[in-house]
Amino acid sequence: MLHKTLGIILHTIKYSESSLITKIFTRDFGLQSYIISGIRSKKSRNKASLFQPLAMVEIVVSNSEKTNLQRISEINTHYPYADIPYNISKSSIALFLNEVLFKAINVEHPDENMFEFIKNSLQILDLEHKNCSNFHIYFMVQLSRFLGFYPQGNFSSSDSVFDLQEGRFVNFIPVHSNYLTSQNAKMLNDFIVAEYEIAIQIKIDKMQRKELLQSLITFYQFHISSFKEIKSNQVLEEVIT
Repeated sequence: MLHKTLGIILHTIKYSESSLITKIFTRDFGLQSYIISGIRSKKSRNKASLFQPLAMVEIVVSNSEKTNLQRISEINTHYPYADIPYNISKSSIALFLNEVLFKAINVEHPDENMFEFIKNSLQILDLEHKNCSNFHIYFMVQLSRFLGFYPQGNFSSSDSVFDLQEGRFVNFIPVHSNYLTSQNAKMLNDFIVAEYEIAIQIKIDKMQRKELLQSLITFYQFHISSFKEIKSNQVLEEVIT
């Protein structure tokens, strides 16, 4: 049986001379692996360019519980990016977000709320005319809500430390070294409580942003067993000022 759904491309590999296997986070089926045949042949109507990282697509698929590798029978662009491919800051952020999503998402069941959050966030990034230097920080903080480990509690004069392992604000120094002291804990809290329009205007210098980003990566690593080393943040740190 064929189904039509929306999807966000997370990863693609060559399968044969003319076929691809791609991981797509779909609105209706969660994360799925699909094979599409003949994609690299000259006669194919489906172009390989549709499978760029974070491409938003409309797909017609056959989904069977009997196999882990589904088939795509039709694919078309859902939302063509207007600025991300041509803006080095945005494209660097998108590269980073793609790596985060690929390593963080493993749900093989529908999560429409998370899908809509990611889709809307990517469209906002594409259309944003203001400084996007804080976008990836805000995105990671908010994405953790859908992944099930959103930071607990709030920063205060008493609870002024954030325990990365426990995922909460505490009023003591943990016995381990994985925590944020007052200044960075306050900064994290600012991104937790702010709406998007405020979050992108939070004043933070390059070094503070680098430290907070690394702390968020560590936070994810503690709460997602498959979330290993992130490499694209090195490029991001060079580009984002």
